[in-house]
Amino acid sequence: TYWESTFPYRIGTGVFIYGLVILSYFLFVSLSNLSEKNAKEARLESLVKETELKMLRSQINPHFLFNSLNSISSLTITNPEKARDMIVKLSEFMRYALTRKDEQPVSLQNELENLRLYLDIEKVRFGDMLTTEEIIEDDCLDFKIPVLLLQPLYENAVKHGVYESTERVSIITQAKIIDGFIEITISNNYDPAGSLRRGTGTGLLNVNRRLELYYGNKASIKTSKENCIYTVNLYIPADYLQMSIEKK
Repeated sequence: TYWESTFPYRIGTGVFIYGLVILSYFLFVSLSNLSEKNAKEARLESLVKETELKMLRSQINPHFLFNSLNSISSLTITNPEKARDMIVKLSEFMRYALTRKDEQPVSLQNELENLRLYLDIEKVRFGDMLTTEEIIEDDCLDFKIPVLLLQPLYENAVKHGVYESTERVSIITQAKIIDGFIEITISNNYDPAGSLRRGTGTGLLNVNRRLELYYGNKASIKTSKENCIYTVNLYIPADYLQMSIEKK
């Protein structure tokens, strides 16, 4: 009698438990699929980011290479020794630019050493018209930044400063740490009477986009013109990139 009276409840309980098991199974499968989907999307996003970074990095101004080769061609006749020196500096600069793979961050010291090669090449072309100065705090030298991040800024300084000026142009580089940020400042004087070239803004956009891809909204870039001085300020969190490297 007890069995007969509780049989419907036993069936209901069994069906309920079976339903819970089936529901748990499908929930587990759904979570696994969602996790796999998120992992694939993360890998795809990482691949897209890496591809875009490589594309941005590859946008080194070809005019610099062409002009350098033309200068070397002229120097081989007028000053072979200086032409030889320029070829060595150009080869070292291009080797640095082409051998850095996978957007590996480099120290500010290494980046500045390579940029000196670039500026030395330009000094051969412009002579005393171009001078440089560095004011770098020692604490900043080991700081890691994306490779060739600063290159477009120096190209702009030469293009819009030296090209358009009839007087000596000085490019000043400064780096210091302020409130947890490293501030990198590149400034140059320019001739307001010169017919300033209206660039496409590709260089600044390139740098800004790479900052976004590396640091999100943690970093920023600002430009200003005052008293015939054009200034670019980069603000990068001093510990952000180092923390990312340690996680990897």
